[in-house]
Amino acid sequence: MELSYTLSTNDYLELQLYNLSHNSGYKKQRKWDRYRLPGLSLLFGAILLFDGMNDILAYVFIASSLLFFIFYQRWSAWMYKRMSKRKVIESMKGESLYEIKLLLGNDVIEVDSKRGHNFFNVHDIKSIIEIERYFFLMMNQYVYIIIPKDQIVNKEQLAEVFEGYRNAKGIPLIAELEWEWK
Repeated sequence: MELSYTLSTNDYLELQLYNLSHNSGYKKQRKWDRYRLPGLSLLFGAILLFDGMNDILAYVFIASSLLFFIFYQRWSAWMYKRMSKRKVIESMKGESLYEIKLLLGNDVIEVDSKRGHNFFNVHDIKSIIEIERYFFLMMNQYVYIIIPKDQIVNKEQLAEVFEGYRNAKGIPLIAELEWEWK
């Protein structure tokens, strides 16, 4: 099966965010930050309140710690998305679109783009990940093939090819259709 599509920075960003959301170190960091910053603010507020020097500033610290704790989830999602987008744009070196030709064979996957021409053995696929708008073929921890669903004409045939890979080669198919960045 031959596919032709265009990848943009948003497609690469979606892959980065998916990987980030499944990274245990990132999850620990977010959990730690959620309590660390409000804790420090609460500590400063308590010190100022018990010291009795500046009650208004103490209440500001306490209120800011509560507000930060409440809104941290949305703020951190926005911040990490912004950081990831900056990294993607930096790594694409000014190129905003990549034309990709992908040939999915029984034993070999051929990828042709401006970056070069690559061959991958189907046995090298670690997993096929499906989210709402994309398929990701994971070759290893650092190499992925991104397939945007909205640019594929014959989605049923693509699903059959992936099902064939799963049945014949034992490649796991991970369907996370409800996944979203948060």
